[in-house]
Amino acid sequence: MEKETTTCGLFSWRPTWLQKLARKEVYILLYSLLGAVQGMGYTYLSSVLSTIEKQFGIKSQEAAWIFSGNEISQIAFILFLPFLRKITKRTMWTSLALLASAFGLFLCAVPYLVRDKSQYEGGWKTQSIPTKDICADHSGRVEDQCKVEKIRDWGGMFLIFLGFFISGIGTSFFYSFGVPYIDDNVSKNNSPMALSVVMAGRTIGPALGYVLGGATLRMYVSPGRSGDLKEGDNGWLGAWWLGFIVIAVITSVIAPFLAFFPERLPTDDDTEAKRMEKSRKEEPKTARDYVADTVNCGKRLLKNKVYVFNSLSTICFLFGFIGFATFIPKYFEYHFRRNASSSGRSGGLSKSLGSVVGILLSGIVLTKFKFSARTVSAWNVVIGFVGAAIFIAMSFVACPKLDVYGGVGEVMSCQDNCGCSESSFQPTCSMDGETLFFSPCHAGCKEMEEEIVMKGGRKKIQKIYSDCSCVRESSKALNLTSAEPWWKESELKSPISSGTLSDPIPPTGAVGGYCPFDCSKQFSIIIGLLSVMSLLGATGRIGNQLVSLRAVDPEDKAASIIIMVSLLSLFVFLPSPVIFGAIMDNACMVWGENCGETTNCLLYDTDQMRNTLCYFVAVCVFLATMADIGVWWNCKDIQIFDPVKDESEEDVEMKTGEKEKDFSP
Repeated sequence: MEKETTTCGLFSWRPTWLQKLARKEVYILLYSLLGAVQGMGYTYLSSVLSTIEKQFGIKSQEAAWIFSGNEISQIAFILFLPFLRKITKRTMWTSLALLASAFGLFLCAVPYLVRDKSQYEGGWKTQSIPTKDICADHSGRVEDQCKVEKIRDWGGMFLIFLGFFISGIGTSFFYSFGVPYIDDNVSKNNSPMALSVVMAGRTIGPALGYVLGGATLRMYVSPGRSGDLKEGDNGWLGAWWLGFIVIAVITSVIAPFLAFFPERLPTDDDTEAKRMEKSRKEEPKTARDYVADTVNCGKRLLKNKVYVFNSLSTICFLFGFIGFATFIPKYFEYHFRRNASSSGRSGGLSKSLGSVVGILLSGIVLTKFKFSARTVSAWNVVIGFVGAAIFIAMSFVACPKLDVYGGVGEVMSCQDNCGCSESSFQPTCSMDGETLFFSPCHAGCKEMEEEIVMKGGRKKIQKIYSDCSCVRESSKALNLTSAEPWWKESELKSPISSGTLSDPIPPTGAVGGYCPFDCSKQFSIIIGLLSVMSLLGATGRIGNQLVSLRAVDPEDKAASIIIMVSLLSLFVFLPSPVIFGAIMDNACMVWGENCGETTNCLLYDTDQMRNTLCYFVAVCVFLATMADIGVWWNCKDIQIFDPVKDESEEDVEMKTGEKEKDFSP
């Protein structure tokens, strides 16, 4: 029995050559790789979120509900707690669950794989195409024609929901069994360094997810059918489905190796796994005994003030951070006018780099100086107050709001007899470079021609409108003159301002697309603030994890994490994206429309979006800090590290270790 619990293999197959891998270093490496892959899945979803909204024509809040399948399965995970607590072969079950997770991720790509690809020819249309887009036919405007199929695919959205539901099973096993296995098989004094390596791997994963998202979104959704479209053009849709397959394949390749690790790693160190094996009491024999044992475990955890306050802190902090992180690529895309492929990657890499540095640094410092639980908890309080201040500061870093001249849905006198459609948003910029119109029809334009221009090193067809009555009216009202032809430039270094021509004249024409503006300075400030927040926050993660693990009895460790995973899913991962999605939707100014159905948002009130998001997160971080004060107050008796032993104790442990070697292969 001793041999089976400490040797690598499955069932009776335990070859000698495989035992070289029964080491904590190998397990930590493998677990870190899988942690990186798991982290890729979450941030990849965030990167392609706005693209999936366009693909299926859904609102942000609806998207959050569809992706909640992962959280619902994790909530259900707690129902099996009485039996999960007694699983001894944790690595094998985690391996099987991760393979199920890989299948779930592949299922998320199925809606594209079974779809009629001819729909993607020449571009993806997310709204009805009007028969007229200029103010030229005064005899009356023909009603909008529905020239595309309805894009709301409820069957496809259900498959994505089911895929995330199955994927959540693997996530639950991975986090509930993986961290306790490491902490149980590593001595307390070496645990900080081991956990820092694991957490660093899990932090690198999100950065790789952003990179993968950026790479797939630069590819057209249906390769070979894009025609002359390039990213940023109307009708462009990135290959949102491809990354799910990539992550599923990587998981399927690595996960099976996890099953070969033993119940307990052979070691001479004094570990929790050894202690629990020696003091293991008789297992419950009936379902009632299992339930009673679990109820007693729950009571012990509920009476544990450090565990309770730490749980409250984690819930409050992640409630704000998870929702914000889910929509931050979309926030970058609409507030800073970034391309979808770069919006996630821009912030993801810098934040992840800061987190990795912070985690590894804290692991080294904790291992060397062995701070007390109170010191570690006090540092988390400091981080909390700084974090709340950073998010408040972010609310003041603003880009110019995209104001539509004349408002949305308003009819101006210069549009009389134009019969403009209110369901087709086609941003059109006056040639003054500053005034944005809802469409060329709303700009009062009566003529249109297509001009082939060079931009970004490639030829592009640009729509140029002329004889625009509302452009003339706006230029007089705002005292603006024509600007340099920015639509022909490959890159703008500063906003286009009025009166840049040598002979200023009032504009009478307009250009298809948004008006140019430069917000690179503000974007760099935001990235800097988020990087500082990530670095500081990461320095407290290892200490917080250690306090949480040391606050509970060793036999309750796995149960405490299972309960935490379920609580986080119920109170954080499920409601937080939904609430943040509602915040995003509430800031929408213009909704897309497809065949009479409202689809995804096309234009946001970026000031409202920024203020609501930042202040909401700041409040959540502040509440988490209040709970951290409760942890600091009650953790004075917790011992993170083993006490220093004298020479006689070390001699006894050395002899005990030599005896144990006799049983190992």
